[in-house]
Amino acid sequence: MRRFLITAVVLVLIVGVGVFAIDRAVAAYAEDQIKQQTVAEVSRRGMSSGEPSVDVGGFPFITEVMSGKYDQIVIVLPNLAGQGITLPKFTLTASGVNAPLDALRSGEGTITADKVTGTSVVPWDVVVKQTKFKGLTLAADADGTLRVSGEATLGGFSIPLTGKAKVTLAGPTKLRVQVTELNGTDANLNALVKSLIAAYQDKLVFDVALPKLPYDLKLQKINATPDGLDITAYAENVPLNQ
Repeated sequence: MRRFLITAVVLVLIVGVGVFAIDRAVAAYAEDQIKQQTVAEVSRRGMSSGEPSVDVGGFPFITEVMSGKYDQIVIVLPNLAGQGITLPKFTLTASGVNAPLDALRSGEGTITADKVTGTSVVPWDVVVKQTKFKGLTLAADADGTLRVSGEATLGGFSIPLTGKAKVTLAGPTKLRVQVTELNGTDANLNALVKSLIAAYQDKLVFDVALPKLPYDLKLQKINATPDGLDITAYAENVPLNQ
């Protein structure tokens, strides 16, 4: 009996390993097909990126393949670039994906997602470059407070400055950066210099146009963090293989 039980366990393990290997092979095939579709989508938008990584998740995955319905697919695009801006990492999360096996295999037919969310962090140096702040930098505290610091030449004076700013949504793929408070670091500034600083602050409002995001995603939320501007974009009923 003991020998029989050992043999049975070994057979179950062998079968299990075989099923797992087949399941992962099918998953790898699906991931490769989705990767190709993503590369084509990025190119259609006039953008470029490093090689995407795709994770279809789930086990057993083969049941999702046979049904043509996937709970979630995560696609990571490194160095997504367009319109002079590079996002170091752009993560796409597609939920409720409908991808019939024939469509994946042939590249024809319709593959859709109930919703797609895109997330990325835009480094502050990238934001500052687009705003054309001369001599000023942006940085955020842990609580999201956005601070301005640097030096500007006003009326022939080189003046160290500090202050605060805010970032708001200005369009589907556009941000607006506005300095809301600006002061000289010298407590003994005269009235003329203070007026120059106030006039300069009024000019510090810039729109930053992000690249046309894959799958026509629209900005939904932004949040200032120490690492940069955390952005979230969103779309519903998205065709993934246009």
